[in-house]
Amino acid sequence: MSDMPRARLLPLMLDVTDIPIFVVGTGKSAAARIGLLTEHGAGQIHVFAPEAGPDVREAAGARLQARWPTAADFEVHRPRLVFVADTPVETARSVADAAHSFGALAHVQDDIPLCRFHLPARLRRGQLLVTVSTDGAAAGFSRLLRDYLADTVFGPEWAKRMEEISAARRSWKEKGLSGETLFKAIAKLTHERGWLQAFSTARKG
Repeated sequence: MSDMPRARLLPLMLDVTDIPIFVVGTGKSAAARIGLLTEHGAGQIHVFAPEAGPDVREAAGARLQARWPTAADFEVHRPRLVFVADTPVETARSVADAAHSFGALAHVQDDIPLCRFHLPARLRRGQLLVTVSTDGAAAGFSRLLRDYLADTVFGPEWAKRMEEISAARRSWKEKGLSGETLFKAIAKLTHERGWLQAFSTARKG
């Protein structure tokens, strides 16, 4: 294994509504990718899986093509993201190579050198999304940290808190607040509610 340091990954929040996306794979991990993309509004998902398992068939529906993708598929659809999971090693590498040659970003499950992006561990509380990543170095540890934050820091109550903050922010913007003034108003509300008091006390200690 190489001792070369890993590149630090750039975190982004991506609108996938109209982005062509390939999901390639036959099993539960591929189905989970389809579910994740669908949850976030992806409208152009193309699924490729010969002998797809029941999870993929259910998640993909009419979007399933019972074969591996070809160069022609990349040429026609021009995917921007390609997810590969539950495939033979050689197939995964072939699909990743094709994705890279067509300028797409590929994520290959359990094959970090082939990945151009990684999926963080995610914790959602309404409009609040907390992510944990180790730049692909220890995905399992990311999940442990995510679960710790869910149990000790960001409980279900944060969904309602986000609704309150969001509504207050809209009201303040309508009144002309912006920039640092808007930030201070949000900070004041948060302080008055005591939502981050535990963190402030810990830092002072």
